[in-house]
Amino acid sequence: MRRVCFVMMIFLCLWPALPGALPAKAGGAGESARLQERHVPEARFREAFSRYLCARLRKPATDVIVSRFNVSDRQAAPAGPLSLEVHQKERGTLVGHVRLAAIVKVNGVAQHEVRMTGWVDVFDSVVCTARPIRKGEVIQEEDLFMFRKNTSRLRGNTFTDMNEAVGLMARHNLKENTGLMEWMVEKPAVMDKGDMVTILARVGGLRVTVRGMALERGYPGEMVKVQNTMSRKAIFARVIDGSNVVVEF
Repeated sequence: MRRVCFVMMIFLCLWPALPGALPAKAGGAGESARLQERHVPEARFREAFSRYLCARLRKPATDVIVSRFNVSDRQAAPAGPLSLEVHQKERGTLVGHVRLAAIVKVNGVAQHEVRMTGWVDVFDSVVCTARPIRKGEVIQEEDLFMFRKNTSRLRGNTFTDMNEAVGLMARHNLKENTGLMEWMVEKPAVMDKGDMVTILARVGGLRVTVRGMALERGYPGEMVKVQNTMSRKAIFARVIDGSNVVVEF
């Protein structure tokens, strides 16, 4: 028994050196090149996706949240300094469901292109209603406050400056805490169709006034059609206030 154990120990010591004991390592230069390739981590694409959005939307990273991110058409890239060139191949919004593409470059040389998609939520401080506002009411500063909201699912452009909303009139009934959108309000008219107005005509240094009648609703600073009550002629004039318009020749 002792002799058998001694023989086995000698065999185990010599076995690695025996011809054909180990399989030859195959692959050569091709295997070495393959080992030098690497797959770009998804986190690298996600970072580039978010950085592009922040730059285009002019928002800090804390205001741009990316979810449901996905990368397709990924391939291995050779070794070397790697960069991603992100661009938008199709016209579209940069909020909600967003599609972008990235060219993978190594040493500045393009290798392949990948597609990136994700859901983008953008947060902003928007003007909100501090109380219910009825249709036709003119909005005052005390009717508003600022609040940070997710604007990605809102329809239309939001107000981000209270001064821009003050003095506008609600086109619909608005609930309390409503994020104020441009389509919800309009300038209050200072004159209605049928209102009598004074038409001021300026010709050089000459000023002439005649009575007229508004043929449509008028807003400060905007053009409105009025009728000269003497000549019955309809002309366009700029609204000064609720009872005066001006025509300049």
